[in-house]
Order: sequence, then structure tokens, then C-alpha cells
Amino acid sequence: MCLVPIVVETSLPSLRQTREVCVPTTGVTTRKPSRLSGLMTLFLVVALVLTVAAIAVPNLLRSRMAANEATTVGSLRAINTAVTTYSAQHPGEGFPEKLSDLAPEIDDRLAGGERSGYSFRYEPRDEDGDGIPDGYRVEAVPLAPGQSGTRRFSTDQSGAIRYREGAAQPEQPLDGGAAPQPVSQPVLSSRRMLRKGSMTLLVADPAQAAEHIRALAYRLDGYVESVRVSDEGAGARSATIAIRVPAARLDEARSLVRALGQRVQNEQDDAQDVTGQYVDLESNLRNFHAEETQYLEIMRRAGSIKDTLAVSERLADVRGRIERTQGRLNLLAHQTQMALLEVTLSTEAVVRPADVRWHPRAQVRAAFWDAADDLSAYADFMIAVLFRLPVFLLWAATALAFALAAWRLLRWLWKRFSLRPPAEGDPHWAG
Repeated sequence: MCLVPIVVETSLPSLRQTREVCVPTTGVTTRKPSRLSGLMTLFLVVALVLTVAAIAVPNLLRSRMAANEATTVGSLRAINTAVTTYSAQHPGEGFPEKLSDLAPEIDDRLAGGERSGYSFRYEPRDEDGDGIPDGYRVEAVPLAPGQSGTRRFSTDQSGAIRYREGAAQPEQPLDGGAAPQPVSQPVLSSRRMLRKGSMTLLVADPAQAAEHIRALAYRLDGYVESVRVSDEGAGARSATIAIRVPAARLDEARSLVRALGQRVQNEQDDAQDVTGQYVDLESNLRNFHAEETQYLEIMRRAGSIKDTLAVSERLADVRGRIERTQGRLNLLAHQTQMALLEVTLSTEAVVRPADVRWHPRAQVRAAFWDAADDLSAYADFMIAVLFRLPVFLLWAATALAFALAAWRLLRWLWKRFSLRPPAEGDPHWAG
């Protein structure tokens, strides 16, 4: 209960009175929201947003810088591979003069000097003064230090990648001091060759000669890849055997195989230089391993599950590339170490005169069985005729009845429509 003032008015102004009357009210009272509570709510929301931003933005910035640095290291390794390929393809020019010369081997952004928040500076070096660049240096500097990246990276013809935290800090090896060997040395020091030889020999017994060649391959620390023996008829036989022996002993194997034949009909030797392919595969494998190391480092520094899953996906991809490249490299190395020798063995066809032989007993026996076969065919035919004779007679009677009916019909039509001369008493007859 509460007291509510009520003003009672009358027609006379002097009688205007104000009274307090008890009026029943409800137990719930409504109040207008104050401005202070609204400001407090707004302040709390803004503080919460700022707190979340203060936590998320640095982590996002660190993840972005780590990704840029990993991409930059991969770009430097791609530049090393492209420079090695360029040097192998242009032996008289040495290393390229500028980064844009590597455009066919690297993407356009990297050839232009900028990628993933970093600026790439390429500098060729001529240390012996002969006018041909025999060295180079590539430096990657962040475009916005502290935002696109924090570390500076550099590499040269040795293939080692180094980094430093600031412009005044000393350089340190990126892979913990284990710098790779110069990538250009394998091209200059040794060649990777695929050697393949083929021979065609005339021998007395191709199968026996193939067994001798098999034993020869094992004796030379090789193995047999395939064997095929065939008989071509008319006394001619042939065999084809493919063996692999160490490349350094291919000439020895060819001489020993040649001694097994009566005459050499054909001989061929092929060699293919795969040094560039071998160096490219080695460089790619080295780059993939370095990329894997960078992703592992990024995973250790990842601050969220989303970043960890993204890096795990990249790791699975780069490990797949490592396995495929390693397999191709192993196959190419084996093919360069073991040369292939294919030998075709054959004999000359011997033509023998045809023998004239008479076998009367065989001819009589064959004639008797032919006659018995013909007699049985005749008996089968007569049995079929006898058992089908009623059917034949029925068909003959039916055909005869149709023929007789047709004959009578034709005679009636002939008599009905035939032209006859008029009689003497006919009115149309003119005497």
C-alpha cells in the first residue's frame, strides 16, 4: 500500500483541495535505466574487444612473419637450383648477370625481385677478373621490418643459406652450421652418363649362347634383365637377352659377348648425358629437406590448432615430394652406374629338300574310312526319306488338288469369255 496525492477540483476555485488517498498498487515498480549503467556496459564491451585483439593480433602477425620467412628460404633455394641449371646450360657464360635471367626457372614475382613481403637483391661476382661471373650473392630483406619479417637471409654459389636478426648482427648458418656442398661442383667434376649397347650375333645354338651370356653377366658383377627364346621354323631359332653390367666394364662385356658368336651382324653403342637432370634432382631434394625443416620450426612456434593443422598439411605434401624425388634420384643413379647391353642371337635357316615317301597302307585306310563315311551319310538320307514319305505324299496330294482346281477354273473362264462365230439363225448374222 502507498499514498498517492489526488487533486479534487470543484467549480469554485476556493474549494480546490489536495488530498492524499490510499490507492492499492502492485508490488513491481518500473525504473528507467540510468545513463551510468549504459556507459559501464559499453566500456566492458570495448575492453573485451581490445583484450581479444591484443591477444590475437600478435599471434597472427608472428604466424604471418614465420610463413613469409619460410617462403623466403624456399625462394632462395629455388634461386640456387635455377642458377645451377643456368650454369649447366650455358657453360661459357658462367652465372647469370641478373635475377630476371632466371625467369624460365623461377616465377615472375621472384624474378622481379619481390615475393612474400621480402625484397631479393642478386649480385654476380667475378673473382678471377676474366669477365665471366664465377660467383654470386643473393640477399633477401623484409620490405616492412617487424611486419613482413624480422630476419635477413642470404646465399651464394656454395648453396648455404645464412640469416641475421638485424642489419648490424653477424650472419649465422640457417641449418645449424651444416652448410651443404657447392651445388656447381658435381657439374664441373664428373658427368652422369646413361650407356646402352646392342649387338646382333650369328651363333650355332642361341639358347646355349644365352646361358653363356647369363653367366658372363654374373661374373662381371651384373645381372640379367630379360631373356626371350623363340623358334622361327625352317630350322631357324633366335634368342634375345638383356643384361646390366657396371658402366666401367661395358666394353669388356661387349668383347666377351662378341667372342661367343660366329659373326657379328650389327653393333651399336649409345650414351646420354643426364648430369643436368641428376643435379636438378639433388638440388630439389636438398630444398625439400630444408623446407621440411622450416615447417617443423613453424609447427613448434604455432599458437593455435588451426595453424598446426595447416602446417601439418604442408608437411605431408613436402614429404611426398621428398619420397618421389628420392625415388627418381635412386633410379637415375642406378641407371648411370649399371650400363645396359642387349644381345640378339640367331641362326641361319637351313633349307632341306622334301622327302618323297609312299604309304599305301595309310592311303587304303584313309579311303576305307572315307567310303564308310559316305555310306553312312547315304544310309542316313534314305532313312530320313522313308520316315518322311507320308509327309511328302500328303504335300504332293495337296499340290495336285490345287493344280486340278486351278485347271478347271481356267477352262471355265476360257469357255465363258472366248470369242465364237455367230450361228445361222442368230439375228446378228448377215447372210
